[in-house]
Amino acid sequence: MFLDTVVAPEVLGPEKYDRSCDMWSLGVIMYILLCGYPPFFSHHGLAISPGMKRRICKGQYEFPNPEWSDVSEEAKQLICHLLKTEPTQRMSISEFINHPWINQSVEIPQTPLHTSRVLHEEQDVWEKVKEEMTNALQTMRVDYDQIKIKTIEDSTNPLLLKRRKKTKNTAVQNPG
Repeated sequence: MFLDTVVAPEVLGPEKYDRSCDMWSLGVIMYILLCGYPPFFSHHGLAISPGMKRRICKGQYEFPNPEWSDVSEEAKQLICHLLKTEPTQRMSISEFINHPWINQSVEIPQTPLHTSRVLHEEQDVWEKVKEEMTNALQTMRVDYDQIKIKTIEDSTNPLLLKRRKKTKNTAVQNPG
């Protein structure tokens, strides 16, 4: 299961994916924490619109003002390294931990973040977001009444059939 706002591009396609998609998600979460809204969102109230999917896959996002005007270039650069669409170019966890914005900050910056203002202004939307998340999760769940488990004898799983054939051939060659 994935949350559409933090999903990496490779998760949306047929490609295999690895832990680097977690680094993408970390970049999205950092973006949200610093400004109060995600870098990728649907314009039509859908869980994930075609436009949102396209922006995720192309890595199209911005750092608009006023929310980003006081955020350091180091923080923005860190997010950019996490939101690389090519997983092999994305920052690793060890690179993240050693990044100056994470590792070498001696003082806590006094940067005024707009996150709380944005979240407060969008408070009425959160009920809709919770409702949409509930609906999305319900569509992912399978009703137990719909699940039918075959007996092992009736199974047509290719690996099981191959194993049965191998066992049968071994039994014929070594009868006892």
